[in-house]
Amino acid sequence: MLRRSKTILGISYGHGDSSAALIVDGKIIAAAEEERFNRIKHYAGFPTEATRYCLAEAGVSPLDVQVIAVARNPWNQIIKKASLALSQPQLILQRSARRPSSSQSFSDWVSQMGLSHARKHSCEHHEAHMLSSRYLPESENQALLSFDGLGDFVSAAIGKTTKHGVKILDRVTYPHSLGFFYTAMTQYLGFPYFGDEFKVMGLSSLGKPTFLSQMRNLVREVEPFGFRINLEAFPVLRSPGIFSVVKSQPTVAPLFNAPYLTAILGIPPRKPKDHLSEDHWNLAKSVQVRFEEIANHLLVQLSRKVDSETLALSGGCAHNSVWVGKIPQNSRFKDIFVAPASHDAGIAIGAAISANGGSVSLASTESHPALLGPTPFDTKKDLVIEGLQECSLKNEHQLLEFLAREIASGKIVGVARGRLEFGPRALGNRSILADPRKAEMKDILNARVKHRESFRPFAASVLREHQGQWFENTFYAPTMEAVFQVRPSMREKIRGVVHADGSCRIQSVDQKTQPFYWKLIEAFRQQTGIPMLINTSFNDSEPIVLTTEDALRCFTTTEMDYLLLENRLFTKKAQSLSLSA
Repeated sequence: MLRRSKTILGISYGHGDSSAALIVDGKIIAAAEEERFNRIKHYAGFPTEATRYCLAEAGVSPLDVQVIAVARNPWNQIIKKASLALSQPQLILQRSARRPSSSQSFSDWVSQMGLSHARKHSCEHHEAHMLSSRYLPESENQALLSFDGLGDFVSAAIGKTTKHGVKILDRVTYPHSLGFFYTAMTQYLGFPYFGDEFKVMGLSSLGKPTFLSQMRNLVREVEPFGFRINLEAFPVLRSPGIFSVVKSQPTVAPLFNAPYLTAILGIPPRKPKDHLSEDHWNLAKSVQVRFEEIANHLLVQLSRKVDSETLALSGGCAHNSVWVGKIPQNSRFKDIFVAPASHDAGIAIGAAISANGGSVSLASTESHPALLGPTPFDTKKDLVIEGLQECSLKNEHQLLEFLAREIASGKIVGVARGRLEFGPRALGNRSILADPRKAEMKDILNARVKHRESFRPFAASVLREHQGQWFENTFYAPTMEAVFQVRPSMREKIRGVVHADGSCRIQSVDQKTQPFYWKLIEAFRQQTGIPMLINTSFNDSEPIVLTTEDALRCFTTTEMDYLLLENRLFTKKAQSLSLSA
C-alpha cells in the first residue's frame, strides 16, 4: 500500500495580511499572501487564492489536506482576560476584533474550499510567530522574541527552541504593547494607514531624539520582564473596537490622546498632507530610539533566560530593521535571523509547523527561506507583447552583462523572475533595480517610479562575501531586515542608498540560494567595482506584482527602462499595452 503524504495547510486571516502555507511530509512547499492575488493591500479576508496556489504548487487536491492549522487560541490568557473584563466591562464589546472581513465564517470557507474533512489544529498567536522564525537556522538552543500589536491577548513573548518546537518563557499582555506605542506615534505623525509604521522608521534617519525624555514617559521598562505603556497617552482600555476591517482592509482607530500628547510634546498631531517639519523628523527619531531602548531591554531579559548567541525574531515589530541591525552591538546575540514574513502573514507557516509537531525544513538545503510563492505566468516563448520590444540576447551570460551595463548607465530595470517572495521585502525576484552610486537615483525612483514621499530611502542588495568591506558590524541578512552603518570611506561611492544618518538597509545575497541574482550583482561589480544594487519592490502603491500582467501594468505606467520576465528582456517602444499569443 502506498503511504499517504502528510499534508498540512496553515492559514492566516481576519487581521490583515491573510496568507496560506503548505507543508508536505515535513517540508515547506509553498506560502503566499492573498493580497498578491486579489491586489487588495493588507487583505484581511480568507486566503482563497493563496490556498489554491499552495495546493497547485504541491500537486495535491483539497482532499489530500489532512490538517488545517490556524494561529488563534481564544482560551489563551483566559484568567487575565476575565479579570480585565470584570474591571473594564466596556471591553466585552470589543470581543475579538481580529475577524474575517465579511460575514463568511471559517466553517463556511472551509466547506467552500472542499476542506471540511480536514482536522482543525489551533495554536497560540505568538507561538506561531516563533515557529515561523525557527526553521532557518535550525537550532536546539536558539533565543526567540516575538512582538507586535496584539495577538491572543499577548503583545510580546520570549522563548527558546526545543528539539521539536518552541517553549514560551514569558509574555507581555494587553493593554501594554510596544506595537501600540509605535502605531499611535505613527498616527500622531500623520501616517494613518495600516502598515505605515515603516514610514516613521525611514523618517527617523533625518532627525535627532529631542523628544526622548517625553517618550520615556510614554513607555517604561519593568522587571522581571516587560514594559508598560502610558494608558493616559494611549487610552486603549477606553476605546473598544480599536481594530476593524472595512472593505476587506484592516483599519486601526486613533490610539492616542491628542490633548495629552500635545501638552507634553508642544506640537499638535500632524495631518496627512501637512508639511513634514524638523520637529516631525525629531519626533520620529525619538519614537525610534525609545522603541530600540525597550526592545533591547527585552533582549537583556531574554539573554538571562537563554544561554545562546543565536536569536530569531518574529512579529510585526521585528520588521524594524533599524533596530535589528544594531542588536549585536547592544546585546549578547551575534547571529540574528528575522522571519521573512514576521508580520501576521507569517503565522500561516507557524501554525502549520505547530501542526507538524514543531519542526520543519525547506524543500532544499539551498532554498532561500522567503522564495515560496508562484513564478510569473504567461512567459512562454511565443508570447507577443504589443507596445514593447524584446531585446535579442543569446544566453544568460550576455543577458547579465547587458543588464549590468545598462544599470551602470543609469537605466532602471523591473524584474519578475522565479518564485515570488513571501513577506514584505522584494529580494530580487519581484524587484526594481538601479545604480546605487548615483545620489539622484533616490529622487528619480521616488518621483517617477514609486510615486511616494521624497524622504523614503532605498535598500541595497549586496553580495554576501563583500558586505563587511562596505558596512560596519554586519551579519548575514538574507531577508533584507537589517540596517547597518556604511563605512565612512565608502559613503560617497554609494550615495543612492546611504540614509541621512549614514546607514543603509541591506539584503545579503548568497550565491547558493540566489544564483542568478548573485551573478547579476557580480557582473555589476566587475564593471563598476560596486558589489550591490539598489533594490526596491516591484510595485507602485499596490501589492508587489505577481503575474506577467501585473508586471506589465506597473512597467508601462512608470518610468522604468527595462522589464525582465523570467529570461526575456523587454524595453518600451510605446505606452499601449495588450497581450496576445
